[in-house]
Amino acid sequence: MNRVATRETDSGAVVCFADPKRPVQDTPPIAFLYPAFPVLHQTFVMWEALALRKLGLRMQLFSLQRPPVGKQQPEAAALLDEVVYLPSLFSPRVLWANVSFFSRNPHRYVLVLAKLLQEWWRDRAKLLAQRRQAPRLQVAMSWKVRLERLWNTSPLVFLVKTLGLVPRAVLLGELLQRNGVRRVHAHWATHATTVALLVRWLFGLRFSFTAHAYDIYLMPLFLPVKLQEADLVVTCAKVNAEYLRSLCSGQQHKIVVNYHGVDVQRFSPRPRERSGPIPQIVTCGALRVYKGHHVLIEACSLLRRPVRCVIIGEGPQRRVLEKQARELGVAERIEFTGALVQEEVARRYAEADLFVLASIVVEESGRQDVIPNVLVEAMSMGMAVVASALPGIKELIEDGVHGRLVPPGDARALATAIEQLLDDPVARSEFGRRGRQRVLESFDREKNVRDLAFVLQRGV
Repeated sequence: MNRVATRETDSGAVVCFADPKRPVQDTPPIAFLYPAFPVLHQTFVMWEALALRKLGLRMQLFSLQRPPVGKQQPEAAALLDEVVYLPSLFSPRVLWANVSFFSRNPHRYVLVLAKLLQEWWRDRAKLLAQRRQAPRLQVAMSWKVRLERLWNTSPLVFLVKTLGLVPRAVLLGELLQRNGVRRVHAHWATHATTVALLVRWLFGLRFSFTAHAYDIYLMPLFLPVKLQEADLVVTCAKVNAEYLRSLCSGQQHKIVVNYHGVDVQRFSPRPRERSGPIPQIVTCGALRVYKGHHVLIEACSLLRRPVRCVIIGEGPQRRVLEKQARELGVAERIEFTGALVQEEVARRYAEADLFVLASIVVEESGRQDVIPNVLVEAMSMGMAVVASALPGIKELIEDGVHGRLVPPGDARALATAIEQLLDDPVARSEFGRRGRQRVLESFDREKNVRDLAFVLQRGV
């Protein structure tokens, strides 16, 4: 029998370590459900699916939506033909599946709708109370971001979207029963996991899910009942596990920490490919408020020496950030590259002297970084890093050991840390060496995916 060594943390979460010498067992297929798949910047999910399949885990891939049109990681092509995209709410297949199910099980159908409304009403009251106490973030936002915030943070809108998932969950449940699949594993604790929960209530299938970051902090409606009903909950940080444990009394044994990890070969130390005499810093992440790019741009304007700043990523805040750079007089020193594939990201890292991530917490919505994969990638390449002292990031980086941490949102402290490290190549080299070792110890994707495969096989 395959065994997994476990260790319980102070939070009560369980960290699992598989025996690397034992092969993955042949087990019944698991349906993996995603909100959208594959997505360019969610590389950790794509690599996980590829690695699990390579280990021999039997998987069927389902997605609620098709991925955004545009650039994709080249490796995603190996999975595209396998993904089943669920039809839209009003498609004939969905409507017929619901008519058929309701005719056979009208009581169960109505009961599930009633349970959703009951759970929503209970969680809504707690959420609104928390938001009334949260401070408001004062930062320039594009109209698109403001509209997105309303769409993604309104409890009433969330309820409407949730009710719209019920018919599609009926179709998915019928597909899974037809394929002989008895278990669903959903990624992200919001809509995909809601569908998995509905499939459990409607068809009695087991489910588990992976909780990441914004999905548990931005909109925690229905999260307590999901934790109660799931067989297993995987999350990518101990700080997440502590938060999830606070929502589900007596269920901490279900919560397993499994770090995403990175490809330590692709993101390995390279000779610095300096593109000029001016020092260069780099950051990477979607151009959204919680990534703190506005803080980094302000910090660049406070530097006492010319520094080139490369911002990798795309998003709705781009015009706002470009305008800020012009107003602060640093536009000529800041390059917005747009979204890049991983190999190009690694090349741009190798051109820089320092990696900086200025993440903040958007208090009223709770949106935040936990352990950003881009930080792990940079550390894996032996780069010195400066980052915000957020709880999840402190789980990865010890200040003064693996890099420098500064208070979130403090542009002056960030500028000071950047200047100090740019002036001290010995410290940069030492931070880079220790950071690489930290990644090899706990964030090697090959090791961590094997742990995950065993966890998924054995459940809790």
